[in-house]
Amino acid sequence: MLIRILVLLATIVLFAIGRFLLNHTNKPFMMLHPENNQALSKIVKFYGIVFCVLTVVSVIAIFIPDIYFVTTIMVISCIMLLVMELTLITFINK
Repeated sequence: MLIRILVLLATIVLFAIGRFLLNHTNKPFMMLHPENNQALSKIVKFYGIVFCVLTVVSVIAIFIPDIYFVTTIMVISCIMLLVMELTLITFINK
């Protein structure tokens, strides 16, 4: 029961990140300006879609009692968050 609550919290975070990225494909956020850089805009849109897909898969994982599936989805989510951060950090203006 507790694992389902934790996966639900992770799903909410994934949805918030995906929605934020999709809303900011043409708006500045943090120190990034995707409205001025076409490549950055495409990367932000790509990761927004990735996190929305991960959200859907995480919702499915909440209702499937297979611990390996849940663990796999959570690990993939963590890896994608790390990859996104490392990708976006290359676009920060110094």
